[in-house]
Amino acid sequence: MRRIAGLSAALLALAVSGCATRGDLDALGARVAQLEAQAQADANRIGALEASLQDVASAADRSVARASEAEAQARSAASRADDAARKADAMFKKSVSK
Repeated sequence: MRRIAGLSAALLALAVSGCATRGDLDALGARVAQLEAQAQADANRIGALEASLQDVASAADRSVARASEAEAQARSAASRADDAARKADAMFKKSVSK
């Protein structure tokens, strides 16, 4: 956008001073149009990259949620296994003491 503004200012200065030829003005207008097209193409690419980044972030969030759920299930299973081992140990001690 700065380039476009700079070129527009140059165009105005040339037009006011009377030093610009029609060819100069046409060339400057073509350059402004080219820069505007490039700016639009860049904006489109940025939008596509932002969308891709959002997709990646969403996938990462889902992955973290699944990992957290798996960790909670693993802790629960370990707790149940510990409880079962304590019960089995208590039953074994009871049967040996008789």
